[in-house]
Amino acid sequence: MDVRSVVEAVSTDDDDAPVYQVESLCMRCGENILLSAFECPHCGERNNEVQFAGEIQPRGSCYRLEVSSGDQKMLDRQVVKSETATIKIPQLDFEIPPESQRGSLTTVEGILVRAADELLALQEERKKVDPQTAEAIDEFIPKLRACATGTSSFTFILDDPAGNSFIENP
Repeated sequence: MDVRSVVEAVSTDDDDAPVYQVESLCMRCGENILLSAFECPHCGERNNEVQFAGEIQPRGSCYRLEVSSGDQKMLDRQVVKSETATIKIPQLDFEIPPESQRGSLTTVEGILVRAADELLALQEERKKVDPQTAEAIDEFIPKLRACATGTSSFTFILDDPAGNSFIENP
């Protein structure tokens, strides 16, 4: 199936339209990637997963992005995060390990919002089991959200030993 057919099928109003996966070629590095994306009109569930169908690169990659407060363009930069990448924000002593977020195509802001949402997801249960950790997370989330909204300056580090991640440089 070609890309045009997939785009036409996905953009129909048919609620029973299937999920499509397209094997593509990264225009920057020439690697084969597998894109999978959907949004459910009923519950709002979304997924824009990226899986790398090619080989691990001979060298890893590490991108460092200095984000100034109020700079929305930096937060809007596209990020390809592979399943082997780690994201760090040194100012918050915060790290997203590879196994906690699958490969995805999103933005800097999107990664931070998703991380905050995932930390909040089990807070009620965590408060019962480990109140100290829950309290620390309650204090931490506003700091992470301040970065995601551009209220605070921070450094965004994308470190991928497989070399299959990327931050857009417009």
